[in-house]
Amino acid sequence: MDAIPIAAPQPAVLRAVYVRGPLELEAQLVAQVRAPVALRRALARVAGRMMAVHGWERLGSARPSDYAVEQAGISGRELRDLAAVDQALAELPVLDAAFRAGEISWTQLRLLCRVATGEDQEEWLALAARLTARELAREVRAVDRRAREPLGMNPASDDEKRVGVVLRLTPRARARYWSARQVANRVAGHVLSHGAFAELLTAEVLSGVPLDATAEAEGTPACVAACSEISDAGGSAPIPQRRSPSVSPLPPDPEVAALEQGLDEADAFELDRRLRRAVQLEARNHARVASLLLDVIIWGLHRDLGFCSVDAYAEERLAMAPSRARALLRIERAARVCPPLREAFANGRLSWVQAYLLVPLLLEPAAGRYREGWVEHAQLITVRRLGDDVERALALGEFAPPPLEPGAEHGEFDLHPDPAGLQTGAQTRLEKERERLVFNAHPEVAQLFRAVLATVQRRIEQIRGHPCKQSDALEAMLDHALATWRPKKRVQRDYVVFERDGWRCTVPGCTSYRYLHRHHIVFRSHSGSSRRSNLTTLCWWHHRRGIHQHVLRCTGTAPDGLRFELGLRSDDPPLAIYRSGEVRVA
Repeated sequence: MDAIPIAAPQPAVLRAVYVRGPLELEAQLVAQVRAPVALRRALARVAGRMMAVHGWERLGSARPSDYAVEQAGISGRELRDLAAVDQALAELPVLDAAFRAGEISWTQLRLLCRVATGEDQEEWLALAARLTARELAREVRAVDRRAREPLGMNPASDDEKRVGVVLRLTPRARARYWSARQVANRVAGHVLSHGAFAELLTAEVLSGVPLDATAEAEGTPACVAACSEISDAGGSAPIPQRRSPSVSPLPPDPEVAALEQGLDEADAFELDRRLRRAVQLEARNHARVASLLLDVIIWGLHRDLGFCSVDAYAEERLAMAPSRARALLRIERAARVCPPLREAFANGRLSWVQAYLLVPLLLEPAAGRYREGWVEHAQLITVRRLGDDVERALALGEFAPPPLEPGAEHGEFDLHPDPAGLQTGAQTRLEKERERLVFNAHPEVAQLFRAVLATVQRRIEQIRGHPCKQSDALEAMLDHALATWRPKKRVQRDYVVFERDGWRCTVPGCTSYRYLHRHHIVFRSHSGSSRRSNLTTLCWWHHRRGIHQHVLRCTGTAPDGLRFELGLRSDDPPLAIYRSGEVRVA
């Protein structure tokens, strides 16, 4: 667990709170979390309209998740959740009014929208008033499961518990992991999460290495048991202080009210402007909540109220998703060692997604003098490149922000290095398991991954005759997968451009690794040649629906002299302009 800098100076507003007493600090946190309901409802309405009209396509994005991450500054899942709630509330006016009045939280509203109907919405509202958020989630899952099973649908919900997997790696193994994950993205055809990559890696290794019977029992790690204990403890009968209190909403804000006006007449660009503004206003509130939440945890106030874990406190007292609470805590820890992060996040210069991507790097002690540079670097590039740059820095131990010049983000690192000659930042560090990799996965995936890792570790020990480190076993798994996924040394002529461009769409922020086309920058109908400098890789959507329908424009020479204009319009500048290297120009 990352160390919490308790001695960090606190803002003046918090020092005043401390004088009044810690219990008032906790009350202020509850109010801060629950009060801005009007803003959340406005954000949901704008998101719902954006999804209904497929506004992201007019703005130059192939899919809503790419638009959400790169332009709006939220995750694709959150954009979908906001839109789904807004759509459901059109038939649930009682729940809508209760949320606007502060009687239920967003978490409760999101749960109720999955099962409530126009006929029984009042009954569900009464049930929500008696139960904690965790108890309500169990009731909703039970009803949801019964409704899905007769239809042959997967009864698992999006809120199903995921468990943490913690790996201790050498710098060399961390670099190997990063390399293999890049290749796996190409194999899968899209960007994989760490959990999805672990599942793919496990399946690949299992195809060649049978699972040991004893290893399967060892696959249940301590973290899984710990999560189960927390869940069980949180399900006990709550004491009065544990119930999430009703909070009076903030006084009407004219700016927030204006976000909901005239939505039916707003075009995609106006919806984008409103969505960004709502997200910026929420970011200010998130920054305040994060600071208060960390101080509550430092003071141990959640334990004084009877909660055994931060997750239980967030879910039952704050009616906040535990994953959101953990993310806020990590951002605040990073902000206390890097104040520019808090300022940029609160002022809207860094989105939620960008701030969270920077956290593991900013908490790395060796990155100390580069922290402010990384905050500035993140504001100049796409989220897609930021994710690559952060992973590369952590894998190679090179903590200085990379240059913005095209191609510098990839450097000389080979995606398929020879294991004996892999050059990493480990040259200046001891080959000890000092790197910590943490990710979340489905419980069954986490258990199977650990079982396979234990099997490989035992096989290596039998061959060597001495103990094998966990990182060595993981490297063996990665080597096996890379040997299968590695492309042929001789690249077909038609694929040379794809290989040069990393087998993914070159439009900034696009996550497509599939349905790739070779695009002539100067059209052949305009006497454009087929030289590589006139060819770039585009996904099907950006080629056919973007370039040829005048939603975006690509000019210049490939690969390092390109200019992309997204969201073209006749009477105003484009929505965004980038140059090669995924650097934002305007």
